[in-house]
Amino acid sequence: MNDNQKNQDHEKIRYALGLFARIDDLEKAILAIKAAELPLDQVKVIAPPVPPGTGSQWGERMAHLGAETWIVSEASGPCPWDMTPVSQPRMQPTRTKRDVMPNFHIWALERHAQQLDRHLRAGGGIAVVRVKTDAEERVAYAILLRHATAGVQTHEVRSSQNGR
Repeated sequence: MNDNQKNQDHEKIRYALGLFARIDDLEKAILAIKAAELPLDQVKVIAPPVPPGTGSQWGERMAHLGAETWIVSEASGPCPWDMTPVSQPRMQPTRTKRDVMPNFHIWALERHAQQLDRHLRAGGGIAVVRVKTDAEERVAYAILLRHATAGVQTHEVRSSQNGR
């Protein structure tokens, strides 16, 4: 393994998470993110669970805005949620919750995850914004603080796929 690979294995990825109790507030935040010209491909929306066979209002409205949306469902094991994308392009390989946030399966054991778990169980949605620069971080936090009425979290996670 060369030095570049070692550094990449330990690079941190920064995220801003906005917790939304109302879909209208999330919609305003996504529109503000678009207006601020933050790349929308750095935004993932986690929608609350829906009964089997029903559609997600959160998913439909966010997809209309162009935000990649994932619907949660109960899972067993240490991470209480599984996630599936609302729309999966045919030619794209199967995606997992690790595509929302690397090492989510490990990170979910931490105490902040308890707040996220309670929020999803109460029917709220979450915007996960990957920030790559300090300028993006300031813009994303300002937007989320203005619109995410249920709270904002910041996280750094290791980018390595193996979690080591």
